[in-house]
Amino acid sequence: YLPTGPELSQSAQLYDISGEKMKLLLDFPTIGEPHYAEAIPAELVMKNSQKIYKIEDNTNPFVAKGDNFARV
Repeated sequence: YLPTGPELSQSAQLYDISGEKMKLLLDFPTIGEPHYAEAIPAELVMKNSQKIYKIEDNTNPFVAKGDNFARV
């Protein structure tokens, strides 16, 4: 595969192992790391998602409620 971008394509192969010898059925490039790909319907997470949180409602004892509370 040609290195055409910032990431090199990886090879995905599909083999038939039902016979006496393995047979390559399909060989195609994939982009990125295919083992980390997962998908679920958006409806499963949309009802529990919140985009804006009020800083006053944060009860974490280490919360930084302003620039003067933040430190490294």
